[in-house]
Amino acid sequence: MILTSSGSAAPDPCISGLPLDTNETSSDEFCWDSTTFGGLYYSANKHKDLVASENWFGERLQYIETDGQYELGKNNPGNHVIGEDELVYSTRQFPNKYKVVSELGLGANTTPSELGGMVYYKLPWFGKPYVAVENDATQLANLVIDQPGSGKKVLKAGDTWDLGKNYSLTVNQVDVDGNKVWFSLSKDGEELESGIVNADGTVENQFFTAKADFGDGNDQLYFITYVDSVFVSATDSFAVFKYTWLIDKDNILIIKEGDEYQGFEVKEALEDELVLKNTDSITLNLDKDVKNYFTDSWYFQTSDEGKGSTSSKGYVLYPATDVVIEAEDASESAENYTESLNITPDSKGSEVSSDYSPDASEVEDSENKNNPSEEETGKESSAKLPGFEILAGVYGIAFCRVFIKRRN
Repeated sequence: MILTSSGSAAPDPCISGLPLDTNETSSDEFCWDSTTFGGLYYSANKHKDLVASENWFGERLQYIETDGQYELGKNNPGNHVIGEDELVYSTRQFPNKYKVVSELGLGANTTPSELGGMVYYKLPWFGKPYVAVENDATQLANLVIDQPGSGKKVLKAGDTWDLGKNYSLTVNQVDVDGNKVWFSLSKDGEELESGIVNADGTVENQFFTAKADFGDGNDQLYFITYVDSVFVSATDSFAVFKYTWLIDKDNILIIKEGDEYQGFEVKEALEDELVLKNTDSITLNLDKDVKNYFTDSWYFQTSDEGKGSTSSKGYVLYPATDVVIEAEDASESAENYTESLNITPDSKGSEVSSDYSPDASEVEDSENKNNPSEEETGKESSAKLPGFEILAGVYGIAFCRVFIKRRN
């Protein structure tokens, strides 16, 4: 609840859809997309396709008259009943280029075949975007990480990167001389995949994919990463990871006809579209302060009866959803979070941590990654694996470790 300056309770903040007047709107015009109702998923880069009259994608919420009774709209402006199966929710997936494709400028002939194409597909589901696994709208997965094109993750041997949803990537060894890195992908501490990637300047060698049997399919792609470079500092060897993409393969939502979600029944579960309709009729309370919920978080709100433009019985109708506001001050929260990680912003706006320390220029510029100092090349490795040499040894002096972590 939010209090006004006088101490009284203010209305909860909400996102409202386009208001439609039952005096002026015909029954087939009660329709909202992501540009007319903010509760639906919206992407500015996909705008023209989200609002297209044909071959659209994204979400639609529409009233469709089915039985000729209690028609909503100007033919019967006072009606405030939406019958069963008359409120239709539809959603279609849309394409997104993999970052490794868009950032490296790959085309149809240069994209590695392991990706299965240049794009993956997102499908909005009640306002939240999911990944449509293998471009199948009936298989939905949470996107764990989609590393921004400008993002880098610099890891030394032994470091573990928390990807989210209990997934992690661990660097086992870095072989600067061989220009290679050996790493493992795990979940809940259990290894899922392990790979050796050669950062030799060719896309085929520098990127790594993982597939598995999950959901309703076999050998489906769920993980991508790209080793941009490896290099050595005065104390450690490092690998730079980019364009990492991961979905949560162990929690797939399978959509089938007849399933019910938030007061809607799945009427069509197609590979390229999902169509749901309300399971029960919705009787609107024509009081401007009443929320008429039709999902867990979406509701219809109206004006009072007779407050439409002309008829004494007409009214204004629009969908809405409440906005949750955190009570904690955002700047204070960010400061506390920064302190908990022992991170201090540097003069360039990057984040400097005391976790480890190649020189900043070594993180940003790996051109000299294969030119270790004479002292480093003279040290004998303490362990070996095929194709790898581990830099090791005990240093008798203390050193400060600094890591530049770019904000995504």
